[in-house]
Amino acid sequence: MPTLRGTRACLLLATAMLLVASKNVMADPAEPGVSHALAIARAGRVSNLRYRLSFVLKEHAATVAGTETLTFDSDAAGDLPIDYRDGTVQSATLNGKAIPTELVNGHLMLPAIAGLNTLTIAFTSNAAPAGKAITRYEDKDDGSEYLYTLFVPMDASMAFPCFDQPDLKARFTLELRHPESWTVIGNTKPVSVGAGRTDFPETLPVSTYLFAFAAGPFVPVRSQKPAEPTVYVRKSQLARAQQESPQVQQMVAQGIGFFSEFFAQPFPFPKYDLVLILGFPFGGMEHAGETFLNEDSVLFRSTPTASDYFRRNILVLHETCHQWFGDLVTMRWFDDLWLKEGFAQYMAYKALAQLEPASNPWKHFYEDIKPLAYGIDETEGTTPIFQDIANLKDAKSAYGAIVYQKAPAVLKQLEFKLGPDAFRGGLRMYLKDHGYSNARWSDLIGAFKQAGGPAAAGMDAWADAWIKHRGMPQVEASWSCKAGKIADLTLTQHDVLPEGLLWPISNRISLGDKTVRVDWSTASTSVAEAAGQPCPAFVFANAGDEGYGRFLLDRASEPAAARHLLAAHPSKDPLLDTMLWGALWDNVHVAQSPPRVYAELALQSLPTETDESLARVQGGRISAALHGYLHDAGRRALAPKAESVIADRMLHAPSLGIRIVSFRAFTSIAETPAAMQQVKDLLSGKLAVPGLTLKPLDRWNLVGHLVQMGDPEAAAIYAAEKDRDHSGEGQRYAYAVAAGEPSAAVKARYFDEYLHSQSIQEDWITQSLRPFNAWNQTALTESYLTQALNELPEIKQHRKIFFLGAWLGAFVDGQNSPSASAAVHAWLNNDRIDPDLRRKVLEAVDSLDRTVQIRQKFKE
Repeated sequence: MPTLRGTRACLLLATAMLLVASKNVMADPAEPGVSHALAIARAGRVSNLRYRLSFVLKEHAATVAGTETLTFDSDAAGDLPIDYRDGTVQSATLNGKAIPTELVNGHLMLPAIAGLNTLTIAFTSNAAPAGKAITRYEDKDDGSEYLYTLFVPMDASMAFPCFDQPDLKARFTLELRHPESWTVIGNTKPVSVGAGRTDFPETLPVSTYLFAFAAGPFVPVRSQKPAEPTVYVRKSQLARAQQESPQVQQMVAQGIGFFSEFFAQPFPFPKYDLVLILGFPFGGMEHAGETFLNEDSVLFRSTPTASDYFRRNILVLHETCHQWFGDLVTMRWFDDLWLKEGFAQYMAYKALAQLEPASNPWKHFYEDIKPLAYGIDETEGTTPIFQDIANLKDAKSAYGAIVYQKAPAVLKQLEFKLGPDAFRGGLRMYLKDHGYSNARWSDLIGAFKQAGGPAAAGMDAWADAWIKHRGMPQVEASWSCKAGKIADLTLTQHDVLPEGLLWPISNRISLGDKTVRVDWSTASTSVAEAAGQPCPAFVFANAGDEGYGRFLLDRASEPAAARHLLAAHPSKDPLLDTMLWGALWDNVHVAQSPPRVYAELALQSLPTETDESLARVQGGRISAALHGYLHDAGRRALAPKAESVIADRMLHAPSLGIRIVSFRAFTSIAETPAAMQQVKDLLSGKLAVPGLTLKPLDRWNLVGHLVQMGDPEAAAIYAAEKDRDHSGEGQRYAYAVAAGEPSAAVKARYFDEYLHSQSIQEDWITQSLRPFNAWNQTALTESYLTQALNELPEIKQHRKIFFLGAWLGAFVDGQNSPSASAAVHAWLNNDRIDPDLRRKVLEAVDSLDRTVQIRQKFKE
């Protein structure tokens, strides 16, 4: 095992060798984007970067003028590409001498000298409602304009010339000129504000993608407690923010306290603010010292449940944790994206488990994290956690369930393997050794090996399997009893993909009232500790959710688990019960059990279900069975029962949370004339859910369902609601739900706007994609499937990170027929498809293929 010092020496040697090998990259105009070879070569040559930036922000302007002075040290003379695209350079001088301003493939070539260099540039960058690194958006409530930057993974070079790679950290000084009524928020606290100018002092070293600012008539919501962050919100939403912000500010402060102690590292930056941004394309973005949050994620648009508050807490804790994992220590390259996203996600749940244990975070972790990870990892499009990214122009595709869901799930297994003390010790060592710098996954594994002691035995094999290989195991148990005691119990594993990999697994087996731990890495293992234990009703091989993989119930355990679930109210072990429901659903998912049987079992359990989050999950699965897995005849036969049970819970459940999640489920499944009338009665006020006051989003969801189902009164009700709600959110909701109209002309108009409109905000389009691809309109939408796939290269290049996934998810998941599956696979047969996009389509089509398989096997 090399020491940390030895590891660094190896990295320096490798860097030097790559620098020599890539000398032509440095000498010639570079390829588009930022190649890994270019990044390695520049990181070996450039250091001590300081950017002094000045921008002029104007209302309703399509461009932003800027100037920049960049100083850096270079260890050798020769041409050096600096990144800048989607803008123009008016003038440039290097070390006092004018240099050509021509851009080649998004790069400006610098004839840099060895030693200190000073680059001065005047430039003009673009700003737009969508597709740009500087985004403008209009508040439809009062006409105010706001502006924000978003540079991840390599869009800083759309806003200003820079070395746009994560391992060339720099110190940034910022000056902004702007309308006098505007407030500007940056990475540091401003030192001068007034007369339409705001100056920010120099930052600590941060990567280019973590530099950011937001500007507009923002209003601060300040806490009286100095440890709590200030929340900035658009002025039209001040009253709502004043109501919601205190809980968010308190949670952030508690999170900072937890992380500071857990990591043995104080908050890494001089200040921390939260900025709420309308239509922000992520849930949040962790710029150093300032997190931008999607306004809808904080200011609830519908009456919230406990699960809604839980998810908001996870969001703000996730972004807060990034100040350590991501900002203080940043991955060297985006192939290690999980080093920030996976840890921030896992640590958010870990923090909430201490701060609010009654919210049962690890049960939510199973419900909200694991299914998304498994749903990708079982597909031919999945990737390893460590992803091979040759160029940052492809880095957007690294964002998804593998880093956000699989990585934290694997970390949960790693902590179980190492033990909590060794796990925490490794994290502390990692942060201490790499603060304000960069690291690779091998640095983290090395820290765990040093901190783990005997428990870290086999860490290299563990990391090789879980970090560098794709896919997951399917684990099954076989067992028998004799004279009331377990005679034998064997676990087997196999790769869900046809690659034959075996994983080192650490898991616990539920044997009734007892659990048994197993650490194994073979195709099968006999669990000696189970022999002689009392014979259980069922065996479940992932008690406590410590393992990662598909853990199926055997033939004897499946009906026994179902009987247990119907009898176990209230449950003594809510995590086990929700996992048993998940295992039963997995049997449906792999086409071993009929979807109707599961749906009827879930409906049988709902009248006595007291767990709000489980009731929410069950409502989603019932809807998936009705609208995806069942044929029309089977759906029509089951729909009245589903409507009756869920409507009863909506109106009569003892807790408001159950009534709210039942209301949301009912809104999505109502289809009989009686149920559709109930939807209209809810809108008119003739029918009310006790304790629930309908908010605008609730009303628009009801309206949207009527539109989607082609109700004869839908057009009139839509027009009345649009006249009733003139708010900015109302305009967005109206646009989205109208996409669900079952009309060929409407579909054609919306699809044309998706491709060609330059004025529609990206979040408006995203919200309309699901209504456009409504489950009951496949005859109208299947014709757009191939066209939607053909647009993927353009989407990848110009849209924000998660848009491509939303686009694919809507257009592919909206189908259920063999002909749709065949159309996607025909598209995949083109050998010229970008491999990165091919993987994304393979991910998406797996769900469609499974739906077709289930519908063909179970003729219901």
